[in-house]
Amino acid sequence: MIEKIVQTAKQTVKEKVLRPSARYRSPPVTSVRSCMERGSPNLRRRIRGFRRTLCAAAGGKNDLDQESIFIAVLSPRCPACPNLTGSSPVNSEILNRLASIGPFSGVSRETLEAVFRDARIRRLPAGALVAEQGARPAFLDVLLEGNVDLIGKGPDGRETVVQSCEPMDCFVLAAVLTDAPSLAGGIAVAPVQLVSIPARSVRDGAASDHLLALNLMGEQARQVRTIIRRIKNLNLRSATQRLGCYLISQCDRTGSIAFALPVPKQQLAVQLGMTPESVSRAFAALREYGVSVSGRTVKLRNPDLVRANCAPDPLIDRDWREPPAACGDSPPG
Repeated sequence: MIEKIVQTAKQTVKEKVLRPSARYRSPPVTSVRSCMERGSPNLRRRIRGFRRTLCAAAGGKNDLDQESIFIAVLSPRCPACPNLTGSSPVNSEILNRLASIGPFSGVSRETLEAVFRDARIRRLPAGALVAEQGARPAFLDVLLEGNVDLIGKGPDGRETVVQSCEPMDCFVLAAVLTDAPSLAGGIAVAPVQLVSIPARSVRDGAASDHLLALNLMGEQARQVRTIIRRIKNLNLRSATQRLGCYLISQCDRTGSIAFALPVPKQQLAVQLGMTPESVSRAFAALREYGVSVSGRTVKLRNPDLVRANCAPDPLIDRDWREPPAACGDSPPG
């Protein structure tokens, strides 16, 4: 059925959508609903007509969800989904890479090929909207390169970072598995490359392959533990302690007392639940423990002193799968 929809949709995109809207430009969106809200009246009419065509291709059914529409309009030039510009199929190299990470580790090749059959590789610029709060996600996204912050937004417009995603993380997994609205949106902190897997393919794969289901449960549990660590970090420590423990964790990861911050200070402030001014004050407070900073370059002259005063806790600062601390003794003198 999907193949028939895709075939009809491509022809529809070419004849009814691309030609009359060659000059149309819109901000990135992540759902047909967003496009309907933000697009021009003419574009909204074209999308409604496009949906009717898809329904006709599906045998007259009028219950197609946005996921089916997304699968059908993955054409890189489709103006109904400009955020998919430049997407490409998942090749064998990427598939082998994904097969080595937690959610897909050990899963049979047959299941992997079925799950990733309609997946696409996307590249988005910094600041792009990757996931939309309140929308049912059409895809499970796996980050290949770059960083994405999951941000919760309140009715008054205030925002908070719920989770910072790094390469090989997947996000909005809970919403994908339950087919529920996402509780947070995703913003690309830097240019990103990600794999977008149709949500239905993920759910179907989990239903038919118990190992994939167990892996996804494990990944969801890991994400819950990450959020618990973040809550403890925000509520049990002062701003100076949070920054000090963060610097120690970066020191441990790099194995060096001198390293570059992986994100700008403004973004670091958001991740640590602080304001940029609070970050500056915290760096000033850490100077007496041998911490110096120049731009994004940080040096810990006495890591042991920072540890003693900021009290890193492995149940807050380190995933249990990470190796023990590598930033060792302070240098002599």
